[in-house]
Amino acid sequence: MKGLVRFFTISSAAVAFLANGAMAQTKVVVDPGKKYQVFEGWGTSLCWWAVKAGAWSEANRSKLLGAIADPDTGLGYTIFRYNIGGGDQPGHNHLTKGDGGANVPGYKPTEKGDFDWTADPYQRTIAIELSKRVKSPIFEAFSNSPPWWMTKSGCVSGSSDGSDNLKEDYFDDFADYLSEVALHFKKEWGITFRTVEPFNEPSAGWWKANGGQEGCGFKNNQTKMIVELGKALQKKGLFPETSVSAADETNIGDALNQFNKYSSEALSYMFQVNTHSYSGGDSRAKLFNAAFAKDKKVWQSETGPLHKSGDENIALWMAGVILADLRDMKASAWVDWQIGDPAENWRSLALNHSKQTFSPNARYYMHAAFSRYIRPGSRIIDSDNGNTLAALTPEGALVLIVRNSGSSDVKYSFDLGEFVKIGTSAKVVRFELPGSLTKQSDIVISGKALSMTAKSNTITTMVIEGAEGGACKPDTIIPYVKIHDGGWNETTDVKLNKGDSLSIGPHPWEGGRWVWSGPAEFKSTSREIRFKNMDGTMSGYYKAVHTNASGCEGSVTFKVIVDDPDHPFVEPDTTKQDSIDEDSTTAIGQRGIVGMLQPLNAGESIQVFDMQGRFLGHSLKQAPGTYLVRQGKNLRQVRIK
Repeated sequence: MKGLVRFFTISSAAVAFLANGAMAQTKVVVDPGKKYQVFEGWGTSLCWWAVKAGAWSEANRSKLLGAIADPDTGLGYTIFRYNIGGGDQPGHNHLTKGDGGANVPGYKPTEKGDFDWTADPYQRTIAIELSKRVKSPIFEAFSNSPPWWMTKSGCVSGSSDGSDNLKEDYFDDFADYLSEVALHFKKEWGITFRTVEPFNEPSAGWWKANGGQEGCGFKNNQTKMIVELGKALQKKGLFPETSVSAADETNIGDALNQFNKYSSEALSYMFQVNTHSYSGGDSRAKLFNAAFAKDKKVWQSETGPLHKSGDENIALWMAGVILADLRDMKASAWVDWQIGDPAENWRSLALNHSKQTFSPNARYYMHAAFSRYIRPGSRIIDSDNGNTLAALTPEGALVLIVRNSGSSDVKYSFDLGEFVKIGTSAKVVRFELPGSLTKQSDIVISGKALSMTAKSNTITTMVIEGAEGGACKPDTIIPYVKIHDGGWNETTDVKLNKGDSLSIGPHPWEGGRWVWSGPAEFKSTSREIRFKNMDGTMSGYYKAVHTNASGCEGSVTFKVIVDDPDHPFVEPDTTKQDSIDEDSTTAIGQRGIVGMLQPLNAGESIQVFDMQGRFLGHSLKQAPGTYLVRQGKNLRQVRIK
């Protein structure tokens, strides 16, 4: 919760006035063929407001949770991050932030003592009630600090100088603590955490002893901690249903740098990459590209108006952050820091804990303009203007959102020509200051075009039923090869001498996911592949399948022949294809095997993804199509007929 939030880039299209005084229109092309992330939902951290609100009467809690979770009259939030407290050393009384809610009790107050499952009753009450109220909620557990007795300083707000604070020989102890809490929640309280996050802003360097909230430096050894936690979850039978997320850095650039350091073993335990979007906005697209290449989705797991500058209204300013996080970082979820923060600019609801009442502010209605209409399961699609967001709902509606934080009205013309079918009118709601969300007149769609005026300092949400179409558009692949240290050549036919080195590096050079197959069961998920000291056994066809951010596949095949008399090249017999009996239910192995997805043996786990990298489940029977399947550390493509 530190740092500087970077303003997102506004489209170069500007408001202009013609000589006769009429406003020019800003044209926006909406392309359903460019489908991006499947959106999982909107959410909030439960700390620290839930630590206080959990003590409200049942009736008053119900009203509050309705305002948060009801998809029609509230915000419709479905993602909730439960804070597993560390619990500070007896005698420490400095965790005062959040009206005292920052003093989150831990479940193991002493090293030698037992777990205290009566601890943290109020935050847990809110979590349990949300689990019963919300349809298909997603819960994540996260830690701000290990228990005080695991820390070097003996204090859960940090070390003396902001450095890493977990004792060197307590990585497994901390993993056991987090996994044991996750296990107890599942068995005793009916909440299964999809992910457990062991860090919070670990590289920031500002978590110091005797501070106002829990925090722990964890700049080093993140891979070690992820692996230990993954092993603990697996040992207790929680993994892979409960996986690891990391690393909730405050700066997106730090999240990218840390992610690129994670070992393959650490990545095998991770389900998603979490980042806060307080700062490092220029790394948004880079983080998505890195995560997508490794089959990981990205969550914007915490943000807020830290160090906001300028006089732009806070609600409209935060709407700009949402647009940047969803458009540029392609976040699969957008989670607020906490919906009931005591600070005016940080909250959507003002909570009076003594009177057990609440009231919404402008941010609340702004969020509702997004969250009531772009529901879980919606697919973000392309719109070529930074002040807009487009999504297709599971029910087949197109949602268009327009932000205008300027002082003048802006006319827009939305080109919907890429849709095969589109409705004849759009239902409209508009967020306006000082804080309201009201229904407006429908807008007629004519010739697959929608024209509207975005009033100054508003957010306009439009819903159009009957949206169909959008052919998948793979990226153009340019084949590049290089022999030894020579220049790159654009070709797919390569002839080498025995002992030569070879690099194959097709473009696009950034973004997307690559899956290679080749001779001698060659496999790779890197874009560029390199070979040294080649011989005839390495001759053959190397095929690269590139999946772009829209889930569209393109491929290129390189014919590589090494002049080696001892191992002359022989054209493979293409009349034979890998297959299995129609009655078989196993589909693990080489690319091209067909069948249904089931574990090979008892206890083995197969993770199934669609070709965009969206996690589908474990050992699922799937409809016909192509899927990515991971068993252990091995990644394969599987085709289902």
